[in-house]
Amino acid sequence: MGFRWFNFIGFLMLFFALFLNEVVYLNVWYDSNFAVVVPAILYIGIALLLSLWGGPRRQEA
Repeated sequence: MGFRWFNFIGFLMLFFALFLNEVVYLNVWYDSNFAVVVPAILYIGIALLLSLWGGPRRQEA
């Protein structure tokens, strides 16, 4: 299993999520805006999927 372009995108998304975490936390803590939580969970889920996905199966001849 090799490292593919979508794995790189997933790792970049996870790295960017470290900074977004503070924005989401402050938004929920001070403003009680729970509508931000659902997109944040979806974002993390997509980033994890992309970073861990091995890609489509290749046919071996």
